[in-house]
Amino acid sequence: MPHAKLTNIYVRSLEAGAHDVIHWDIHVRGFGVKVTPTGRKVFLVQYRPNGHAGHARKLTIGTYGDLTADQARRKALEVVSAKAQGKDPQAEKRAAKLKYGSDRFCDVLDRFINQHVVQTRSARETERLLRKDFLSVWGTRSIHSITKRDVNEVLDRIRERGSAVMANRALAAIRKLFNWCLSKDIVERSPCAGISAPTRERSRDRVLADDELHVILLAARQMAYPFGPIVEVLALTGQRRDEVARMRWEDINPAKRLWTIPAEHAKNGKAHLVHLSDAALAVINAAPKHGALVFSTDGQRAFGNWNDAKRRLDGVAQGLSSRADCPASSPLDVGSWRLHDLRRTMVTGMVGLGVRQEIADKILNHQTGALSAVGRVYQLNEYLDERKSALDRWAAKLSRMINADGADNVVHIGRAAHAG
Repeated sequence: MPHAKLTNIYVRSLEAGAHDVIHWDIHVRGFGVKVTPTGRKVFLVQYRPNGHAGHARKLTIGTYGDLTADQARRKALEVVSAKAQGKDPQAEKRAAKLKYGSDRFCDVLDRFINQHVVQTRSARETERLLRKDFLSVWGTRSIHSITKRDVNEVLDRIRERGSAVMANRALAAIRKLFNWCLSKDIVERSPCAGISAPTRERSRDRVLADDELHVILLAARQMAYPFGPIVEVLALTGQRRDEVARMRWEDINPAKRLWTIPAEHAKNGKAHLVHLSDAALAVINAAPKHGALVFSTDGQRAFGNWNDAKRRLDGVAQGLSSRADCPASSPLDVGSWRLHDLRRTMVTGMVGLGVRQEIADKILNHQTGALSAVGRVYQLNEYLDERKSALDRWAAKLSRMINADGADNVVHIGRAAHAG
């Protein structure tokens, strides 16, 4: 390992390599700076506890940038002095942390969920991933014992069961947990550092053909409440799935045929008005009123079982598309589409009906192109008449698509909601 006088100029000049490299100070024994492959520079002090054989302990002092080399050296001298007095600084530091709670993974996970995850829009999915894939494996292990190999083993298991993209999501979730632990000084390093996404995801540009959309809507009509109606509203309004799942009765104005998505529910943090066509309003009105939420089995918890419900929908759609009397030209490739494609399909279809792109973007609560430069000064009802017309025309197209008689009047394309 390199040895030199650790000064700010020297530390700043150090470059990252393929592996961690520790540069030791020539004046204070055991004081060094570790340079990681990502370029992070961490001051540490290595010592051997009195009366203890075996591996020496490394105690992290701080990161270069937060500390200067001189500040880090003074802290290293404090550790050396404590060690000379028969103390074990690393053990004392860990004991101090335990005053704030158990270091078992299961307990740290609970604190992370209660203090951080519950405040995020993706709370339900993040908690599901962490409990299903990581808690089931690590359980009561000390969070300090979890290594990069442990993380990779979990990700490999997810990939082996055929869920390569889900492995990416799992990595993102566990990385957030360890980053939170770093911010709370629960751990001194993250085992996720340097781990690449398990699989490369391609950008999505899927637009459903009319016959594919027809089959999906037919399948949605056969799905139980609340998922079936959710799919219909997604197709009719083009809003995001979580926004539809969190729709509240208090946000619906039947007289004005408007749905207000509050800022805290919108992905971009901007409150949004959505015109409700007669078809969309009919789906909503058919939902049972047993709580604050429109599409919820108990009225309180937003629907979140997306993967299982989507698989059931795909099964129904595949069965329908294989029938001789199916309107689709070929069986639907259920593995090639996702719910978000309904949003993209609606915009593409609207443009095909002659709707201007900026109107379609406004329906999606996007601020793009020329509109984005001035969009911040407009009111919520910007282009509302044009958006109303566009959504009514789109609903009319879906109505003609889904109804055998080809009637031009806009009617409910769904069916009465039912529990199940």
